[in-house]
Amino acid sequence: MEVVRSGSISRAAQHLGITQPSVSKAMRRLEDEVGVQLLERGLHGARLTADGEMFLEAARRFELQRFDLTRAASELRARHAGLLRLGITSPAADNTAVIAAAEMVRKRPGLRLRLRVGKSDALDTAVDDGEIDLAVVPSYKGQSLQSTQLQLGEDHIRVVVRQGHPLTKKPVVSLNDLTPYAWVMAPPRSAARRHFFAIFERNGVPMPRVAVETEYTSEAAMGILTSTDLLSIVPDSVLRSWLGRATPLSIPELAVSRTLVLLSRPGARWSPLMTEFRELVSSYWPKGHSSNE
Repeated sequence: MEVVRSGSISRAAQHLGITQPSVSKAMRRLEDEVGVQLLERGLHGARLTADGEMFLEAARRFELQRFDLTRAASELRARHAGLLRLGITSPAADNTAVIAAAEMVRKRPGLRLRLRVGKSDALDTAVDDGEIDLAVVPSYKGQSLQSTQLQLGEDHIRVVVRQGHPLTKKPVVSLNDLTPYAWVMAPPRSAARRHFFAIFERNGVPMPRVAVETEYTSEAAMGILTSTDLLSIVPDSVLRSWLGRATPLSIPELAVSRTLVLLSRPGARWSPLMTEFRELVSSYWPKGHSSNE
């Protein structure tokens, strides 16, 4: 095929990076196997015989099949092997990152998934240092992240109490009304906690008294909340499955939105697994767009 493309054995040898005698020998061996002459050699190059024209068509079909087989083998390797290191801030089953990861595991039996659960700042550092490939984290207004960000969508954070809590009986709830009650809240290093404490400080009301510290809004944390008079801040994505047992309070000062972002290392080479996860998790948030803030 290269001799036909090049028009001569010598030029084919140059393109293939081998010697002219090697190409001539290979052509003679091929013609001996086929049993007919494929090329007519002359001073001005080589041209196909009638039998060579027929053989060329078969050779081209074979080349396409070889390409398809090679591509299929590459896809199989990618499907049955590979490591994706993913960071998430909550391991809840309805977390979009968890749903996307589970779908990838189902589709790729040989996938090795390494999950790290942590706070957004810590995961941002891990991505930037190359310790993990990607992370899905919430980002709050004014929060600075080092990694490249793909905006996925928005989530709202609300103050939540158990069904029947004394505060649910008040027609209007103010920040000062929260003072008698203790909180279930993340540790001090949490971006969410720092953000909410700043709101209390700006409004000149006593800081929340934290009775229970938890790394994330887990089933255990919600179980404690719905069994006591404690307060907590809960994302809408978590609250949905607890409605009827937990109730959000309408407090304008504490109506907080956060942006969910996919973090990657600036300038990182994207593997097929990283690309597939990005496409999957983005599909849950159709209005997502890129950002490098």
